[in-house]
Amino acid sequence: MPRAGAQVCLLRCTLLSSLLLLLVCNIHETEQNSYCQQIITEKHLAELEELADTQMQQPGRVSFEFINKTQLNNSVCYVKAAFPLLGKILKQTEFKENSSNAKKMQTVRRMYNSIDENIDPCIREEEEEERKLSQMCFEEFTTSPYEMLVLVKQFFQDINQLLQDQETFEKDCSQVYRRTCLGPRKAGSSSEQRRKEPAVRKGRQEPLMYIMVASVVAVLLAVGGLLFYKYKSRVLERPLEDGGCDSEDTERRVLQGVRGSPELETQDL
Repeated sequence: MPRAGAQVCLLRCTLLSSLLLLLVCNIHETEQNSYCQQIITEKHLAELEELADTQMQQPGRVSFEFINKTQLNNSVCYVKAAFPLLGKILKQTEFKENSSNAKKMQTVRRMYNSIDENIDPCIREEEEEERKLSQMCFEEFTTSPYEMLVLVKQFFQDINQLLQDQETFEKDCSQVYRRTCLGPRKAGSSSEQRRKEPAVRKGRQEPLMYIMVASVVAVLLAVGGLLFYKYKSRVLERPLEDGGCDSEDTERRVLQGVRGSPELETQDL
């Protein structure tokens, strides 16, 4: 009996420990979800819209790397791939120091950093292979400052919606990147390398173009030389033929004229 009681006690302790562990995990997950859901507020989105509106009449274009959302066609993978690029855009977007726009941008940057500053980040970092494949989706965008800031606002709206839906971003997007972004470029290549690749391919094509042009010129010269040779031969043959006929006919006509002249016959007599 005592042994059976000890087993029952051990079983109860094990069940109690499991329940406590599940409760702690559930509390942690609830706290994590609550934290992530409260990062992006309507005030942040409104400030981004104001920043965009102040840029509507500004001239000039800006270039930056980002992800084509319509091409990727997967909201979770789109956010995971574009999230690091968003930090670069926010860092490079500068306004006049101490201006209202500069203060708004600082608020947006702090909000962006808050997404990942927790012990358990709201957006899980990609694995190495996944990260390299996601870089295949990077594209060079050139837009007005207004369009760039509108894109930033829409991206934060996408993140906020996913966080409100308690998305954990644990999905492995490697297959999505392979299916939609994998091309002739090697995984992990930077945009600078991709911009250089067309120049490299062009450099390889130039010698081939020179060879083709040289071949065409050589053929044309050969054909031209052959035609010139035939023409020259005909020109040289024609005077000999024409000249021979003319001399014989002339001599024959002269002799006939002499024999048929009555004056010459009378003088001879």
